[in-house]
Amino acid sequence: MLTFPGRIPISIHPFFWLLAALIGWLNSGTFLGTVIWVGIILVSVLVHELGHALTAIAFKLNPRIDLIALGGVTSYRPENLKFWQQFIIVLNGPLFGIGLFLIATAILQFNLSSMPFLFSLIKTFQIVNLFWSIVNLLPVLPLDGGQLLRIALEAFFGIKGFRISLFIGMLIAVLISLFFFIIQAFLIGALFFLFAFQSFDMWRKSRYISAPDRNEENKQELLDAEKAMQMGDKAQAKQLFEDIRQKAKEGILYVTATQYLAFLLFEQGEKKQAYDILLPIKKQLAEDASCLLHRLAFEEKNYSLVAELSSSSYQFSPSQDTALRNAKAFACLQDPKPAAGWLQTAFQFGQMDLEQVLSENFFSEIQKDPEFQTLIKRIKK
Repeated sequence: MLTFPGRIPISIHPFFWLLAALIGWLNSGTFLGTVIWVGIILVSVLVHELGHALTAIAFKLNPRIDLIALGGVTSYRPENLKFWQQFIIVLNGPLFGIGLFLIATAILQFNLSSMPFLFSLIKTFQIVNLFWSIVNLLPVLPLDGGQLLRIALEAFFGIKGFRISLFIGMLIAVLISLFFFIIQAFLIGALFFLFAFQSFDMWRKSRYISAPDRNEENKQELLDAEKAMQMGDKAQAKQLFEDIRQKAKEGILYVTATQYLAFLLFEQGEKKQAYDILLPIKKQLAEDASCLLHRLAFEEKNYSLVAELSSSSYQFSPSQDTALRNAKAFACLQDPKPAAGWLQTAFQFGQMDLEQVLSENFFSEIQKDPEFQTLIKRIKK
């Protein structure tokens, strides 16, 4: 990845060059035409991102630009930006693109008939920037128009406005996708279908989003905590995760921080505390955290919860230990059929003394159950 250091660090991913060359070749069919198109796309996208970045600098931020396969991304660490500041930063990207369009339009007012190559170059530059600016202003996430809609609605309606922006963007993206599929522009249709799916997925998950999830400082603190954990500084990570939990109280950041914290507590032998913080959010846990809760619930003798999580935990961690925990939990609940079923699953892993397992207190209440005895005989065969 090529990086240009400076006031605004700029990185260009190899896929940017590849996609730009592909677009150039499809539009020109010649090597020289492809090179020209790559230059036009590079300048157009870069100026667009500079619109974001220079505005961010005006608000005393430190932006960086990454040119990737489908355009560019300007990132920065927000520090309590107001909604109107976010709006201006996003808006100035398309405005800089429109500025390039106006410059190209002004140049075309000169008589360039004696220089057909230059006329063609400026004309292409004009069309590209008009098209790119219009597309970017469509109210579909992750395009700038979708970001502008999100910022405006979130400023007035809070987290509800964020959900509304996702729903509106999803509907518009579907309609645009269908339009391009009908006219057989399949590449653009597929792209907007992807945007629609991403918006739908975010909208579906947005029921778990809380106002603190939209706070950029909280997001950055979570990143810092994850980095500290990756670097092996578990004490610092633990403190940051606890701080996020205190600030958020609910939502995705809260759940994420709680899961990380539970794993750290488990590693440090504080199993009861890990269990206590996972239990209230059991329906929102990721698979690995749900599997951890399954194990902790067994140690806390919450056999009903073990039974509830039995199938999902085994799917995530198909081991003999998981199957045995399930069998013992169902046995304690005096449910012979699933208890015997999980015993059979555990027995299939091999190296298990079935008689010794059955002699444990977990199975004392169902040992004489006729159905259980019949099922155990089948396992022994």
